[in-house]
Amino acid sequence: MTGRELHWRVDGQDVAVRIEESSAGGIFHIGKEIIPFSFISKHRHGGTVLVKGNPHQFYVVQDRDSHTVWLNGQTYRLERTGKGRALPATGHNGADGSITALMPGRILRIDVAEGDAVAEKQTLATMESMKMETSLLAPRPGRVASIHCTPGQVVDMGQLLIVIED
Repeated sequence: MTGRELHWRVDGQDVAVRIEESSAGGIFHIGKEIIPFSFISKHRHGGTVLVKGNPHQFYVVQDRDSHTVWLNGQTYRLERTGKGRALPATGHNGADGSITALMPGRILRIDVAEGDAVAEKQTLATMESMKMETSLLAPRPGRVASIHCTPGQVVDMGQLLIVIED
């Protein structure tokens, strides 16, 4: 999962947005609000995302330091107020082998046991948040060193769930 932070001017107000994204979806952090999303379809200038169980069509057109976003029939013009910056990877693909919760949610199932050998991108567990299921993947090949959650457990964003060691 990659992350970036963007600063925009929307209706005369400066807004900081953090986006954590993978090929399947991700999380928007807008102020204190956390909005998980998953892609239903995606193309070069838009697609359809699933947010809180509802599909939303979107199109984005970039023009230098502004973006025009069409979302479900509404048009928004976003003017960049600062350079976006890449953020360290977070969530379930920690480079150190730690797998953490991407968002608050519930662990649906755990597909490995302590001591199991795992391949890179192997599904380790599945969690649910806001009616959206997310697979937690091994960031690299290794062995499951420890599991810090159980099926049915409610977890907080960033909570350590599983550790993979070399």
